[in-house]
Amino acid sequence: MHNVDREPSVLFAPPRVECIRTGDGAMLVKSPVPLRPYARCTGDWLVRWAREQPDRTFLRERIAGKTGQWREISYAAALAHVEEIAAWLLAKGLNSGKPVAVLSDNSINHALLMLAATHVGIPVASISPAYSLMSADHGKLKAIIELLRPGAIYVENAIAFTAALNSVSALHD
Repeated sequence: MHNVDREPSVLFAPPRVECIRTGDGAMLVKSPVPLRPYARCTGDWLVRWAREQPDRTFLRERIAGKTGQWREISYAAALAHVEEIAAWLLAKGLNSGKPVAVLSDNSINHALLMLAATHVGIPVASISPAYSLMSADHGKLKAIIELLRPGAIYVENAIAFTAALNSVSALHD
């Protein structure tokens, strides 16, 4: 958690850039500030916080239809789910050439799937639910699925997405 009383220079790199003009007219713009050490992936942050603050809330979402009620998941529980999901994705043969497509709204489950996939190097494409739910011909969805050729498609509500799933069933593995 960032302390909002800190100086902005502590949180952000200084706004400086170097501009290099190449012989072909292109300009390369880069920061002169050396890159600090960084995590291999965002999942490494989850591993760290699951170790340091296991019971602290990581994600929360409102429970549909239940005013004032929330579903929440701790760092430790999230990491356990991420590891299970990642193992399942790998066991199903997903990899950098066989990504995951997500057709659902944002949710804790969506976030856990994205973290799991990226933690083990599997790309994830979150596709706007409008392409599935508001389109009669699913043209944009078909084009995206044809381009991605996902190894798995995740939907949180299979009934709502039945027509969309049927329209792309022959376009993926």
